[in-house]
Amino acid sequence: MAVSVSRDEVVPPLPPKRRHALRWVLGVLALAVVGFAVAAASVRPSSPNAVAPSPLVGKESPALTGHLLSGGSYRLHPAGKYMLVNFFASWCTPCRAETAAFERFLAEAPSHPWGSSVHIVGVTVNDRTSSAQAFVQQLKVTWPVVFDGSGVVGLAWGVSNPPQTFLVAPNGKVVTRIVGQVTAPGLVSLMNLAWSTYG
Repeated sequence: MAVSVSRDEVVPPLPPKRRHALRWVLGVLALAVVGFAVAAASVRPSSPNAVAPSPLVGKESPALTGHLLSGGSYRLHPAGKYMLVNFFASWCTPCRAETAAFERFLAEAPSHPWGSSVHIVGVTVNDRTSSAQAFVQQLKVTWPVVFDGSGVVGLAWGVSNPPQTFLVAPNGKVVTRIVGQVTAPGLVSLMNLAWSTYG
């Protein structure tokens, strides 16, 4: 059975200019969707103690000098000690949680053979002095904290977003980099491995 179609029911093809405009709009929408997906993935919280690659691993640690929030100046100098260099910010929620983890780690450290050989230094990045000072006071941070107001230290270490933590061996070389929040058990495991490797 033949089906008749009236001229009014036939959809005329779009003019070339409108077809081009439609393709352009669809392309922009597709890019927007991809961009959103990438952005969402970038803000997804990482798992605790996530070791990440860094070009610094195995090399001499970059210079770390600056003014302490408590006053005075600081210069990183391992001198036979392990150094945990923690980059954080007052506005960073995981940073607040991991500060307590560092305290638990320090409390447990004396029961390990490396207990007297590890120190922590904090570096506050992308922050204001007043906010960083309030953070340190509220959480009763006991280790030295360098204020990186210019971003020079973070840039040298390849840090843009906190939290990130580096372990520096007694010989001054970077052992590993952790991106995201750390835990006390994770830090203990890291130190056990480093101690068995470097002593």
